[in-house]
Amino acid sequence: MKRAALSLVVLLVLVAGVRAQKNIDQILVLVNDDPITRTDLLWSLAMDAKAPNPAAAVSSDVLRRKLDVMIDERLISQEASRIPSVEVTEEELRKKRSDLIATFKSEAAFRERVGAVGLTTERIDDLLRQRILIDRFIDFRFQTFVLVTEPDIQRYYDERLVPQLRASGQVPPALDKVRDRISAILKVEKVNQEIDRWLDGARQRAEVVVLAEP
Repeated sequence: MKRAALSLVVLLVLVAGVRAQKNIDQILVLVNDDPITRTDLLWSLAMDAKAPNPAAAVSSDVLRRKLDVMIDERLISQEASRIPSVEVTEEELRKKRSDLIATFKSEAAFRERVGAVGLTTERIDDLLRQRILIDRFIDFRFQTFVLVTEPDIQRYYDERLVPQLRASGQVPPALDKVRDRISAILKVEKVNQEIDRWLDGARQRAEVVVLAEP
């Protein structure tokens, strides 16, 4: 009842705000009463080098897919906030910023893109801090407990790697030469599977209220 009441209050405030002024940031979704706005969506697109430039026309399908990703990120962020954590250091922030910029053609291209949607350096750093906390939670909650066994590696080698290489006319290397690479691949796959399972449960438990189409 409390969540429903709060959601109603947010809706009433939003309607009142729209009547009071034309230029208002539209709330698209409430995730456990935590709003995701249209600006949040545009900012997330701007910081994703693989996504279309939000300063140009973006299809509704792309917007919906990105919004789904943001809902998942918000659920993880909410869970991460419940776990005590040390503050993000300037070194962590610098590295995260550098890694992000490196995914674009150049720093100038990055700055132009984020600037077009009103993202300031301070706001970018705030968003990157949130991402770092999410990364920490994923490391703590999933990566720590995922194990890749020798049978897993052997199975991947026999059933996936060797057939794939032979199909392309290549000679498969000895298992010992690719063991570490296979282990890394399987670790990522297993972590992603665990995250997907967790998110399925989190979405079922969460109250996600869609207020507007992106």
